[in-house]
Amino acid sequence: MTPITVLISDDEPLAVSRLVELLNRMEGVSVVGQAFDGKETLELVEKLGPKLILLDIEMPGLDGFDIVEHLSSSLRDKASTAPLVIFVTAYPQFAIRAFETGALDFIPKPVRYARLVDAIDRARIACADREAGQRLALLGKTLDQLRKERSRAVDENHYLWVPRQGEMVRVDYDDINWVKAEGEYVHLYTDGKSYLYRRMIGDFVDRNGAMGFLRVHRSAAVNITRIAAIKRSSNGGRMLRLINGDEIPVGRKYAKNVMAIISSEIE
Repeated sequence: MTPITVLISDDEPLAVSRLVELLNRMEGVSVVGQAFDGKETLELVEKLGPKLILLDIEMPGLDGFDIVEHLSSSLRDKASTAPLVIFVTAYPQFAIRAFETGALDFIPKPVRYARLVDAIDRARIACADREAGQRLALLGKTLDQLRKERSRAVDENHYLWVPRQGEMVRVDYDDINWVKAEGEYVHLYTDGKSYLYRRMIGDFVDRNGAMGFLRVHRSAAVNITRIAAIKRSSNGGRMLRLINGDEIPVGRKYAKNVMAIISSEIE
């Protein structure tokens, strides 16, 4: 078995040590370098040519997004040697966007061994298919959007002001279980209450995805922190059961993203 060479990039020494320990348990994995900031990461990529980078987002100087942007530009004509990127970070709300924009995987901290094994297996397959260059280029094109979402998640108020019975009511994002499309509006469902908010569901999810809302159906989105279970429905599809007991069907178009976020959260 040809070993998959891995560069770990994280400004936290304990996080790096933890990843080294877990990777050393696996056959066919070779940790070739450890970087503690963005500049060092780029230097080691050039020097060592790793097949895979386990990359943190929040680092001093060049952050994870900056690193991907630099690699996307510098290795645009070297698709066969471009490293795969797996984000390892404490910001799981970006998992879906990362999958959609080309990152091979997205592992939330604290890292669990079984979850890391699954990610490494994906990396082996992707290396064999020589997909790294295409994924990296795709990821580089959407860095601005990723930065905006990260900024919203950290800085934006975690509530909405919603009109209801002649007054403006504050509704915390964390209290919203799920959202249902109603034409140019959405219904926001909390425990025992609902609010009509003027926003089409696609726009609502685009604006509030960083707050943890995931589109699961053409007419529904859920707060991922409120998911209690996923099961098969009577027609063979999937159904989400929320903590409050509400059941939301998963559209076939959205099943892959739902399973991706479930995997990132619970594996």
